[in-house]
Amino acid sequence: MSGLFDPVEAKRSSAGTRDAALVEAYLRVGRTLDDLPYTDDFERVYEAAGGVETWGSRRDALHRLMNLRKAGKLPKLGRAASPAVMVTADEDAVLIDLVVEAAGTLGQRDQLLYDAKFDGVVQGFNARTGRNLGPHDVWRLVAKLAK
Repeated sequence: MSGLFDPVEAKRSSAGTRDAALVEAYLRVGRTLDDLPYTDDFERVYEAAGGVETWGSRRDALHRLMNLRKAGKLPKLGRAASPAVMVTADEDAVLIDLVVEAAGTLGQRDQLLYDAKFDGVVQGFNARTGRNLGPHDVWRLVAKLAK
């Protein structure tokens, strides 16, 4: 039975407002989703969409964007703003091993974003390959890995 205040409807409306603010901020930045993590642009999206008060963590906001994309509710944007990092086949294999070790499978790689496990992937990749890549560049490599 629904009265003047329906908590289910209020929650649905609140979620819709949160999503709308997140999508609007994402569109204003204009950067593709796979190129967004660990950038100043993501920080702008996160803050414009309510930051910690609305989303709690960066991870939660980014995962919501990913879910909206999978549901077809997030428009595709142009090319990545940053150039792709080139790696050798051996470096690619190192990255696959590190991601599987941290996430369980390549299919679970999105769970690593804004998590201490991903920090370990970045450190491990740099240590094992002699590279000095930041989280954004390593994420771009991880996002390209075949599932």
